[in-house]
Amino acid sequence: MDYGKATIVEALTALDFRPPSGAAAAVYDQPIGLHLLYEDPESGEEHYVVRYPPGVRGQAHRHSAAHTIVILDGRLEVNGRIIGPGSYAHFPANSVMRHQAAGDEACHFILVFHGPFDVTILDEV
Repeated sequence: MDYGKATIVEALTALDFRPPSGAAAAVYDQPIGLHLLYEDPESGEEHYVVRYPPGVRGQAHRHSAAHTIVILDGRLEVNGRIIGPGSYAHFPANSVMRHQAAGDEACHFILVFHGPFDVTILDEV
């Protein structure tokens, strides 16, 4: 059988991570790590593995595209709720959100932007 094209990446938490640029970096109080897994040139959709270091704090923000998070390891505080490995969070487009590390360990998660990345940092809500 002739299978179609697939992007397959193993050992997600062992990848090389780079810091985000510009506005994405400004959301956090310390550097986070990103590894781009996939980018669709037509829709602008982007898939990442993200590494939050222990204790990273994020500001309230929003994105014009919806996005989805799936936790691989560690714990994440999402809009005031703590979630752990195997958890899923989805944010509709333009929703106000805050996600940051929870506890004293790093957190790795898959982040899927369902359109081009942008961010607006908000005052405390």
